[in-house]
Amino acid sequence: MPETIWPMALGEYSKDVENVAEVVLKTWPLVRRDFPWRHSGDPWRILLAEILLIQTKAEMVMKIYDRLVALFPTPCALTGVDTEQLEEHLKPLGLYRQRSQRLLRMAEYLRRVHDCKVPCDYEMLRRIPGVGDYVAAAVYIVACGGSAPLLDANIARILSRTVLGVDPPGRYMTDGTLGRLAGLLKWDRKLAYAFIDFAAAFCTSRRPRCNACPLRSHCKYGSRYV
Repeated sequence: MPETIWPMALGEYSKDVENVAEVVLKTWPLVRRDFPWRHSGDPWRILLAEILLIQTKAEMVMKIYDRLVALFPTPCALTGVDTEQLEEHLKPLGLYRQRSQRLLRMAEYLRRVHDCKVPCDYEMLRRIPGVGDYVAAAVYIVACGGSAPLLDANIARILSRTVLGVDPPGRYMTDGTLGRLAGLLKWDRKLAYAFIDFAAAFCTSRRPRCNACPLRSHCKYGSRYV
């Protein structure tokens, strides 16, 4: 049974965070989006999707995701691939040279260390070259059924605005307070996708839809600035 990875929690905010998560989950059926990787529980397919989604809109990734999965159904299928060929597949997303190198390093490591399988262990996932805390947590939650503090730009924005009343810092991923707030929740794939879709629908980085937001009565940011 996958374990739950928790940081030290900020107990005084636990009820606020739970209320936010409850509203986000209740709202999800109204704002839910559909992407091909969300129909998979395969750790490699989820890992591939998360790497492609870095600094990229999901709608763009959707245009090439199925083709990449068909071409590279396992990490081993990527090892030894021609770099220019891979870059050509990744060009529609931008940052294609960086993505190509990251994917190739990951594939070689998984071949060498894990027999071409993506491990369902949080710490092992974090050791894969090019996999940071968020990607490791996302794969662990979505593909492996575990729970770990999940903090991307969308989740950081919702938690920071609702609970703390401010926009998240630019380097939200290293912010200890936000990491601990994320650790107050028991994450599963439903909650993860609900937060991401809620942010896309209401809590956008620019011009958030605070007046229409179901979280407004729970949100210190919305009540202060709107």
